Amino acid sequence: MIQLYQSEGCPFCVKVRLAFEEMGISYISKSMPLRVDSVFKQELIKLGGKIQVPFLHDPERNVKMYESNDIIDYARESYAK
Repeated sequence: MIQLYQSEGCPFCVKVRLAFEEMGISYISKSMPLRVDSVFKQELIKLGGKIQVPFLHDPERNVKMYESNDIIDYARESYAK
């Protein structure tokens, strides 16, 4: 299942979450405040190399990406119902 690293208050993350909801896409949310050190934050750095959200990780297809529009386009092409 795809994983979305995101922050609740980030407008770009909200955009992705709303798009996933509209497309009926299930995902694992890895929510984090960017100012606080956390397990998810360390995972994000390990997977993507930087602290930026939203970040999509699709372990089944070995896809990792930043940028809300790119994430939405990928999800639409790969997972939209």
